[in-house]
Amino acid sequence: MRSVSQQNLNRAQDILNKGGILGVPTETVYGLAVKADNVAAIKKLLKLKNRAVGSGKVLTMMVSNVDEMRKYANMSFLATNLAYRYFPGELTMILPKRKGFMHPYFNNFDTIGIRIPEHDYMLNLLRETGPLLVTSANPRGEAPCYNSDELIERLPSVDGVVNGVAGGNLPSTILDMTGAEPRPIRQGGLLIVRYR
Repeated sequence: MRSVSQQNLNRAQDILNKGGILGVPTETVYGLAVKADNVAAIKKLLKLKNRAVGSGKVLTMMVSNVDEMRKYANMSFLATNLAYRYFPGELTMILPKRKGFMHPYFNNFDTIGIRIPEHDYMLNLLRETGPLLVTSANPRGEAPCYNSDELIERLPSVDGVVNGVAGGNLPSTILDMTGAEPRPIRQGGLLIVRYR
């Protein structure tokens, strides 16, 4: 396992570009990230999390801006307004997958969960790497990790870990935007008072 300084984006990119799983800090908990276009890395991440494709738990895509979201998801007028209002932030939007977006992992689903993290390091990394698929850093059924030392101890098979401490906020609020009206799936740290 390689330890990565937050000042060394090149080292983090190198791990991801070579198909590695990278432990990353966010404003909530530590996450496990892989390149969204690396099928082998995605399979390795699913195996580490002991998660089958049909398990109902889908990896979240993280991107750096709203325009990038449009490449992968159909965004209604309302979804676009909410995205500009709350991103970057502690929100995950479940959106209809964009027609024509073909991907060996997401081909199994009609929807895609996307978020833009409110975390300087992650935003800088995403601007360099492009989309990442991310899940919480924890063995299945256990609490997530909140710092790099904890992650190294509990998940020693991860290829690299960015040094630091996560923000410690509640998990992101999950909002289903696939129907006529937004539907809250999980209430996290972000409270959305009105949708329009």
